[in-house]
Amino acid sequence: MQIKEEEHIMIHYFILLPLVKKVLEKDIQLFEKGGFKVKDPYLTMIRNALHLLHEDMRHLKKYMHQHRVRVNFEENDGVFSRYSYVCRGYEGTSSYLNANLKRQARHCMDVYFSKHSPLHSDSVLH
Repeated sequence: MQIKEEEHIMIHYFILLPLVKKVLEKDIQLFEKGGFKVKDPYLTMIRNALHLLHEDMRHLKKYMHQHRVRVNFEENDGVFSRYSYVCRGYEGTSSYLNANLKRQARHCMDVYFSKHSPLHSDSVLH
C-alpha cells in the first residue's frame, strides 16, 4: 500500500512552506534596511502573510505528527532537491525540480498576500 494523496500533498507543503518562510523573512529584512520612502504597507503585508504561513506550518506539524510522517532533506544538486520520507512505516523519496519549487513558492506567496492559505487551495501544486 502506498501513501494517500492527502499525505503526499502535506509532505509537499511541509517541504515548500519553509522555503516560502525563508523568502518572506529575507524580504522583511530587505524592506527594513532599504531606502523606501513608505515601507510600512509592504512590511504589514509581508508580516500578515508570515502570520498565515506560521498558522499553516503549525497545522502541518500537527498533521505530520498525527499521521506519523517524517521528512528529511537529502541533497540539492543545483537542479533537483531530493527528500526522503517515512509515512505510517512506508518509506519513499521525492525529487523536485528547483525551478518548480521556486514557481510554487512564488504562487504560495501570492495566495498568502491575498490573505488566504494555499493549504485550502489546490491550485498551488498544479
